[in-house]
Amino acid sequence: MEQLFPVVFVTGLIIFIMMRQIGYITSNLDQKGNTNSLDKYSQFSVAIQNHIRAIKLDIDSTKQIENPRYILLDKNNEESSIEILSDFLRKLVFFETLLAKKKKTSEIESELFLILKKLDELIKQNCEKGESLADELRDNLLLQYKG
Repeated sequence: MEQLFPVVFVTGLIIFIMMRQIGYITSNLDQKGNTNSLDKYSQFSVAIQNHIRAIKLDIDSTKQIENPRYILLDKNNEESSIEILSDFLRKLVFFETLLAKKKKTSEIESELFLILKKLDELIKQNCEKGESLADELRDNLLLQYKG
């Protein structure tokens, strides 16, 4: 009986140390995996920003663009559409910052989805041939996301 207590004590100590090490290793793996996905979302955010800038450039009547693809149905909506696109750009820049690393991937995905959904609606409702332009944009972004 006198020898049982040291054996139980040492065994408990070893189990405690192993649990701490396993927790440390798995948390490091989670952070490394999360960093890779955040880089992916950051790059995807840049791709979305590039498309939005192109749309904004086409819509803006102060810029003289030859053969613009995105043409507003109602020129009175120009200012509000440009403001909405600028808001999207501001939101997307967030995904390139260190603050984005504090968010879970599910949160990032839902925020990106919300922006893309609103962009899709904006194009469909306000642009000539909006349905086909929105489909084309969706396909391009899907390819860039997979790439």
